[in-house]
Amino acid sequence: MNGLYGLPGDGSGIPKEKQSRLQQFKESPAYPVLLNLTLFGLGVAFIQSPLIEMLAPQL
Repeated sequence: MNGLYGLPGDGSGIPKEKQSRLQQFKESPAYPVLLNLTLFGLGVAFIQSPLIEMLAPQL
């Protein structure tokens, strides 16, 4: 049994390698929120841009 609470197979007794700040951020709950907000903002900006007028047919 490993670790403080003796959970088998959790690997708590094994020293973990230090993660980069980017990897820590990707594993945080803020990552998907920020990603979705960014994609939403880019989508809104694209829809409101003159580029969409050139791509959409005249109705």
